[in-house]
Amino acid sequence: MPEPLDVLVIGAGQAGLGTAYHLQRAGVRDVLVLEAGEVGQSWLDRWDSLQLFTPRRFSQLPGLRFPPGPAPTPSREEMAGYLRDYARRWGLPVRTGTPVRRLTRDGRAFCAETPAGPVRARHVVVASGAFRRPHVPAAAGDLAVPQLHSADYRTADDVLPGPVLVVGGGNSAAQLAVELSATHDVTVAAGREPHYLPERTLGVSLYDWLLVSGLLNADRDAWASRRIRARGDAIVGRELQRLRRRGVIRVLPHRVVAASGTRVELSNGSAEEVASVLWCTGFAPDTGWVDVPGALDGDGTPRHDRGASPVPGLHWMGLPWQTRVNSGLVDGVDRDARRTAHRIASALSAEPSSPAGRQGRWLPPATWTRPSSLSRSPR
Repeated sequence: MPEPLDVLVIGAGQAGLGTAYHLQRAGVRDVLVLEAGEVGQSWLDRWDSLQLFTPRRFSQLPGLRFPPGPAPTPSREEMAGYLRDYARRWGLPVRTGTPVRRLTRDGRAFCAETPAGPVRARHVVVASGAFRRPHVPAAAGDLAVPQLHSADYRTADDVLPGPVLVVGGGNSAAQLAVELSATHDVTVAAGREPHYLPERTLGVSLYDWLLVSGLLNADRDAWASRRIRARGDAIVGRELQRLRRRGVIRVLPHRVVAASGTRVELSNGSAEEVASVLWCTGFAPDTGWVDVPGALDGDGTPRHDRGASPVPGLHWMGLPWQTRVNSGLVDGVDRDARRTAHRIASALSAEPSSPAGRQGRWLPPATWTRPSSLSRSPR
């Protein structure tokens, strides 16, 4: 049986690529990154009009500036193109089209089962996005109207003509409600009164203000961070607020508690007749493939302390609130990835060198599969 790799990174999104970059800088050469689809595909799978609300300089990974473009913030196509460019620029060892179907512990190493065969590694970084399974409330099963989760929404044409109930109080719900309001009669069940933040104040980006104030990089356990988490996500931008004031969109600050037929019941005791529903209710843990004792809580949530699993050799990357306020943003990957890479490098340096490690199996970019259907993003 061949010697295990030193490090296997599962996922080639921003978290996985940032970790591979810092592993490279830390001198860890025996690394492989596995990606189920293509680099950047997770961004292309979002709705067509998606525009990030973080400015370009806050949407970049360490070592490569995000290029200028027609808008202050990147589109989904630009984000996907940037990630492909990033992996090429640094020659990161990405193998695409290789999903991991099961991860187990094999003695002192881990074993990742893939369609191309097993991959064994001493350290594994799970950077595939632990919360990727669309969450729909149980009440949805009692509705007799067309329903769609935001994960499957692409354009307003996906929603049948007529009134639509958008369920959710986050940025996805706000953006899609605004988009749908051009062609539909929209009501939003937000679960609570939305909290809005301006994209710019005195001509300066919200994120620059957050950076200067120190809030953007605040530790997850700081008082301000705990206050933010308790309050819930703010909606960046005021378009939903403006359309609400003009009477174009109704916003009900109550959560959905039950449903039957064409009727949805809300937490304040009121009810709404609906013709269709768009669920913008987030995502649940998608970790059923992680079959490692001690790695997950009972509901499938990753167990970790700032990305370090209680299982030796297992690491998590890209989790919301992993270490700081901005851990869930692209720009926030840098510090978390550096911390993870240094933790792995230190552990490897304390282990006896393996023959594989001494040979340094850093795979070249030629190991990618890059079908012609994935063209470069427009600049």
